[in-house]
Amino acid sequence: MEKNGYRIGTGFVGTPIVADALTDTGHLETAARLLLETGNPSWLYPVTMGATTIWERWDSMLEDGTINPGEMTSFNHYALGAVADWLHRTVAGLAPAEPGYRTILVAPRPIAGLDHAEAALDTPYGRARVAWRRTGDDVVVEADVPPNARAVVRLPGAPQETVGSGRHAWTLG
Repeated sequence: MEKNGYRIGTGFVGTPIVADALTDTGHLETAARLLLETGNPSWLYPVTMGATTIWERWDSMLEDGTINPGEMTSFNHYALGAVADWLHRTVAGLAPAEPGYRTILVAPRPIAGLDHAEAALDTPYGRARVAWRRTGDDVVVEADVPPNARAVVRLPGAPQETVGSGRHAWTLG
């Protein structure tokens, strides 16, 4: 990643798994740098070019503003947007701990370059939500656990715990 300037070099198959692979092997900071890179190719390059949708190609619009003359130049395509799943599960920290979200996993991983993240989902039990925000040197984490559900909570530097339904908050120093 470093040799490539933290620019993504995957296609449809590798894109959904590259951030998880980096995170699972202890390279969360590298995954964060890859996410926040703005050079071409990257997830944020299209944003620098005015995109409000996910493109089919990393370079559907070229740096000079012209449209890539190659085939496969959709400006509304899902595949490269698969990083959103990693953002929900890993950065914001909301994932199922068991099928159906009766038990949710609250495990945010705040990354450098972001001041806050939030994910919410309407589960069969109600709305589940995890959010974090930086306040000075601390990170405040909030979680809403729906009725008749529970959450396994894994916070950086803290022992794992299980909480019941309701609104919960933690401050990480």
